[in-house]
Amino acid sequence: MKHSASFRRSMLLAYSSVVIFALMLMLVYNITAPNLVAKNKVDDLLPKGQIIAGYIESTLSGEISSGYLVPLIGRSTSQWEATVWVVDTTGETLIRTQVIDDRKVGRLPASLASSMMPAILKGQNATHVGSLEDIAVQTTQSPYSASNPLQFIGDADSTSAEEDLRDKIIAVAVPIFYDKTVVGAVFMAQTMKEVMNSVRVLTNTIMLSIVAVALILLPFIFFIASRMTRPITKMRNVALTMAGGNLNVRADDTGKDEYGELGHALNFLSSELGKTISSLEFERNRLEGFINGLSEGILAFDNDRHLTMINPAVISLLGLPESLDAATADNELKTNASDVTAVFDSVLDTREGAQQTLWRGQIALHISVAPLFDSNGGFNGCVGILSDVTSAERLELTRRDYVANVSHELRTPLTALRALMEPLRDGLVKTEEQRQQIYDVVLRETMRLSRLVNDMLELSRLQSGTASMAVSDFEPQPLFEVIRETYLPYAEDYQKTFIYDVPDHLPPVRGNPDRTQQVLVALLDNAFKYTPDGGTVTLAVEQVPDMLRVFVRDTGIGISEEDQAHVFERFYKADKSHHGQGTGLGLAIAYEIMHLLGETMSVSSVPGEGSCFTFTLHLAPPPETSPALPAGNG
Repeated sequence: MKHSASFRRSMLLAYSSVVIFALMLMLVYNITAPNLVAKNKVDDLLPKGQIIAGYIESTLSGEISSGYLVPLIGRSTSQWEATVWVVDTTGETLIRTQVIDDRKVGRLPASLASSMMPAILKGQNATHVGSLEDIAVQTTQSPYSASNPLQFIGDADSTSAEEDLRDKIIAVAVPIFYDKTVVGAVFMAQTMKEVMNSVRVLTNTIMLSIVAVALILLPFIFFIASRMTRPITKMRNVALTMAGGNLNVRADDTGKDEYGELGHALNFLSSELGKTISSLEFERNRLEGFINGLSEGILAFDNDRHLTMINPAVISLLGLPESLDAATADNELKTNASDVTAVFDSVLDTREGAQQTLWRGQIALHISVAPLFDSNGGFNGCVGILSDVTSAERLELTRRDYVANVSHELRTPLTALRALMEPLRDGLVKTEEQRQQIYDVVLRETMRLSRLVNDMLELSRLQSGTASMAVSDFEPQPLFEVIRETYLPYAEDYQKTFIYDVPDHLPPVRGNPDRTQQVLVALLDNAFKYTPDGGTVTLAVEQVPDMLRVFVRDTGIGISEEDQAHVFERFYKADKSHHGQGTGLGLAIAYEIMHLLGETMSVSSVPGEGSCFTFTLHLAPPPETSPALPAGNG
């Protein structure tokens, strides 16, 4: 079973505390135990030494026989748990323990006797803890130089016990009194090794107890650590679940301690975070819908020149595959729209905004790019808007052309009028015949100006919807007959052939007869105007289901393919060399009339072979028949 890191840390902390406590305990014990044991041993040996001194004093007073001293002192150290020496005031060993560890005990070392004897001679107890090397040997002057009450005790062995006491020792000395005078001393000594051997059992017991306690505490520590880390583990799981996107999970906040407060804070954070994320998602979706619904294209690049945002309008404007998104459109843009991305690259290089209008085929794109900076002034890329300004560009071009054409059309008659009026003013015209010629030209140019103004007003009314355009059912046959009678003589006068190909008995049509005649006149005037002598102009009608198709063909100069899309624009003339013929508004007026009547008009032409203008006339609906009345009986 895998436990959490906090559980392992808790277990490690608890057991580390136990181990450190055990090590510190053993360290303190090893440092303090020898001194404490030595003190206790001194306190233990002094009463024993006083007992032995009392036995000797009883012997000197005759209360105990001297033959009993050796059995009293003992033949080994086990009797008094120490080595015993009885010495006189000069430090001479009189009686000693005879055996220590199966070896015979030597005489009291002179260094030990000399170091402790001054205190003995003063009637005081003496103690020593340490090695014999620490003792400075000094001469002791005995007050009994002539005779000594302890002379009856003797020991012929002169071997010293220094070899047996080479380690650190504990020694005590107790004075022996006779008639209130110090006559000798009882020395008792034991090595620290012997003392610590008895302590080692206690040390081992303590160590075993520590190990046993650690093993016994293991399940309790495990249980306590589990209880301590369980809330943290649960909150960690809750936090990870929240991080995974599930903000509905809640932590346990019922506790009154820090864990409860932490759980409450985590739940509050989850609730607020859920509200914030929901609000951000709503705003993001609304912004995404707004951006995707724009007719303008939106493109955004980061400072590494990677595409980060693209909306469907960009794909439509640039003609890219519809399946592209921000991840796949990057290479497609750089490959097929390098002129567009070049504007963004310039902003990324200079970190300054840029605007440019590009023509891509028949579409004019206005690109406006602005750099993006964060709150700290760091550069984060750029964002740009792509707008289709084709209509605006063409409208501006039309406006300029319109102004230029109107100026041109007005300038010609005005110049002619000025040139004719100045001679009249200056009296240069002398004869009546010359004046009449000038008046004819002035009248003709004035009529030309009038036609131009009238055509412009007519076109303006048609385009604004204010022109009279009543629709009714009428017979087209008389209209075409009037046209035939009008243009047959005209064709003969100008040496051209007029072909009238209109079937008899045409069905009624719905429209405006006067406006239809105006359109036919405009088309036929253009046809005769641009057809050379000997050419042919044809008026033909074809009946198809629901409508009539009217054709006006000529064998004139024709119209190029690029000009055919503009022939119905105001002041447009396909043959620029014939700038003096007409106002350039006839076809535009005819097209607007047909458009307002709900009909269509088109042109087809081959340069050098002629042109064909076609418009439609929808048939009038059949009249409703009234139901027959039932016959009466009377």
